[in-house]
Amino acid sequence: LVLPSPNSAGWAIDHFNPDATDWHFKHILEPLIAELGPLDQTALKQLYVCSYELRGATWTPKLLEEFRRRRGYDMKPFLPVLLVCIMTDEATTRRFIRDYETTLSDLIVDAFYGRATEICHKHGLKLCAEAGGPGLPLHPVPVDALKAQGAIDIPRGEFWVDEQIWVVKETACAAHVYGKPMVDMEAFTSWRHWQDGPAELKPIGDRAFCEGANHFTFHTAAHRPAQAKLPGWVYTAGTHFSPSIAWWPLAGGFVEYIARCSFLLQQGEPVTDVCYYYGDRGFNFVMPKAIDPELGFGYDYTVTDTEALLERAFVRNGRVCFAPEHEGVPLLVLPPGSEIRPEVMEKVAALIEAGATVVGEKPQKSPSLTNYPQCDEEVRTVADRIWGENPSTSGQRTYGAGRVFWGIPLKEVLRHLGVRPDVVVRTVEGASIDYVHRRTPTVHIYFFWNRLSRWENLVVRIRAGSGTPEIWDPVSGKRTRLAAFRQTAEGMELPLSLPPLGTLFIVVARQGRNPGEGDAVVGVTRDGKDLLFTPSTGKPPVRIELGDDGSRKVCCEVPGNYQLTLASGRRISLATAPSQDKRLTGPWQVEFPPGWGAPEKTTFQELISWTDHPEPGIRYFSGVATYRKTFQIGDILPQQRVLMDLGDIRFVADVTVNGRWMGHLWTPPYELDITEAVHPGDNELVVRVANVWSNRLTGDAREPQFGTFTYTNIKNALAWRVPWKEAPLHRSGLLGPVTVRIVTPVDLPTKEHEETHRE
Repeated sequence: LVLPSPNSAGWAIDHFNPDATDWHFKHILEPLIAELGPLDQTALKQLYVCSYELRGATWTPKLLEEFRRRRGYDMKPFLPVLLVCIMTDEATTRRFIRDYETTLSDLIVDAFYGRATEICHKHGLKLCAEAGGPGLPLHPVPVDALKAQGAIDIPRGEFWVDEQIWVVKETACAAHVYGKPMVDMEAFTSWRHWQDGPAELKPIGDRAFCEGANHFTFHTAAHRPAQAKLPGWVYTAGTHFSPSIAWWPLAGGFVEYIARCSFLLQQGEPVTDVCYYYGDRGFNFVMPKAIDPELGFGYDYTVTDTEALLERAFVRNGRVCFAPEHEGVPLLVLPPGSEIRPEVMEKVAALIEAGATVVGEKPQKSPSLTNYPQCDEEVRTVADRIWGENPSTSGQRTYGAGRVFWGIPLKEVLRHLGVRPDVVVRTVEGASIDYVHRRTPTVHIYFFWNRLSRWENLVVRIRAGSGTPEIWDPVSGKRTRLAAFRQTAEGMELPLSLPPLGTLFIVVARQGRNPGEGDAVVGVTRDGKDLLFTPSTGKPPVRIELGDDGSRKVCCEVPGNYQLTLASGRRISLATAPSQDKRLTGPWQVEFPPGWGAPEKTTFQELISWTDHPEPGIRYFSGVATYRKTFQIGDILPQQRVLMDLGDIRFVADVTVNGRWMGHLWTPPYELDITEAVHPGDNELVVRVANVWSNRLTGDAREPQFGTFTYTNIKNALAWRVPWKEAPLHRSGLLGPVTVRIVTPVDLPTKEHEETHRE
């Protein structure tokens, strides 16, 4: 066997043999038990099996015996097929290859993943494993990926910072159809050593969330024994997320963001309108999330394998369900082609008869040599009952309480069933939005992601929910009721503003007060043009905040006269004043930690990148520096709010005003509300800023005459192509411009004090 990691060279166990699995886990568990005692009484909760990355022959001594037991015929006459020979004819050869691959998959699932899970359970542990793809050509994993992921307790996929997101959707589908709440990820794997801060990691993490991930396991942490300098000894791939990274002291905001997103996305079940059965092809994998053109944006999907379909699927209220607590999927789609196993054909028939809706062309034969040729006749007999003996190229047919469609686009079938798109988004041209939706018995949870580096003001129509929607901001942790929304015949419309690469959650009760009965804002116009429900880019033209006491405040980006329309029909006229903006100019006092080549105290006459500074110790600095400045503001009216915009930050910062910590800033917009900390007169501003290790590693390699401050076993910044000496420097520090902005929200008058009229 050839293994991709040179230090992993040596023998590998026979993954197709349960005795080998027993020996392997005994080798791991016995020393742990000897040291710790019974494992179910310790803090150890799970064991982890990494991805299957073996190369070479795939065999086990009992393969011939197991093949006959599982497939019902002798594989010896077909052994030349494994040497790329054709036996009998191409069709027969393909059937054997399918049977051979299915046998290998069944063996590794039963003998390794299933057996390992049983062993863990005996010791009070769970098994987490990367048991799925991505499959060829990357990893030739000999499995039906969904079945393998279903055999363990915690399925894990992986995604890379370079947007290789192979096995996220696959893992999410396995968790869905096998009823597992956690969709774990080997997260942020990379060949980009110490190049990225949290703002760079966030978009690929958000993509993973939208594909169904809800738990991240960072890949990987640096090994740093006492004698090792920073940043430490590390594996050849990984983001190296640990206390050894340069921005670790300011990582709290990023970690809290991931925690908030993960918590909400672990609630309930994913909402999908289509379940694709991906067939019975031996080795089988789910590709990254890609919406079928027949569906279009607004419908999500899941994928099932044969085992989950046979053993877990049932029908309730016309929907295919895979767990008693699930509400199910309205549409089951068969794979392209005309092949299906007889037992699967019987199961599909039972589901349709019980009320399911199935889409697919009429099956004609089995993909297997098991019980051939009788297996083909069994498939045709059942298919004739459902599709009829000579179906046309497209149509539908009732069977029992359900029906089957074929040759008709999926969107049309869903429309026929009365299933509207879950999400409809109106944006300006060129926008790119993604989402994921989960539901619990009491609430719907929508996660929206802006995939572009610009502000997007969009109008979203969601199918679900009837109560007052709330925005849950995963960056700040703030929860606010939405003051502006409207109910339409096709769902609830919400005006949303997403910052560059921004995200937010919409949480709405499944049953609640009818939004149309309240005083939600359903329109804001200036000069006759609606601004609230009109898509645009740039900062939000209108912000309406709803207080816990029911009060509402309005902020408008452009000062002027506005008219608000409420759901009750009332109209309110108001005038907004311009904000008072003050840019903080002049010198800043900057402090660097001792012993890292930069002066402990210096003055920046203006805000520049550290990499533009003439002092080498600053130009190549990596770590945390502290900026200090005093600024003045005048009197602040009780209704006014003071905002601070730091402009641009590389890579992460936290802000303190007058000794009061205001928060982390790690993703746009780099803005904080500092109203509670400021006062008229002088105010002290302290901004701590951290960057990444790359600049210091480059400086040590490029100009060692100024000192060498770091050590690592990694010789290149980017995979094996860019040595540290040639790595580009990353702009770093507080880049600004820094602006203090005083805004005056307008309180909406109560009904008793406003001039109104009904439409």
